[in-house]
Amino acid sequence: MKKTLLTIAAAAFCAVSAQSALAGDIDANKIYNAKCKMCHLFDHKKIGPAFKDMNKDAAVLKATITNGRKMMPKWSGKLSEAEIDAMVAFIQSKQK
Repeated sequence: MKKTLLTIAAAAFCAVSAQSALAGDIDANKIYNAKCKMCHLFDHKKIGPAFKDMNKDAAVLKATITNGRKMMPKWSGKLSEAEIDAMVAFIQSKQK
């Protein structure tokens, strides 16, 4: 029984590590240039708010990117969850 639980825990750890490695390989700047730049700039308003003026809460940013908001389209189905997470981190890095 202990051996089975240890095997399951090791497999879960490897899956999470692999997923984290994949997220690290995502070029968020490339996604920004292709999908976001037409409406959002880093430091001032374009069509949508500047990154510096966006909510700083990661959960709010993720929900907004995933589900859309007002004029912003939803990106679920167009961006993977890892890409959305990478964009949240990218936005937060530009807010500092």
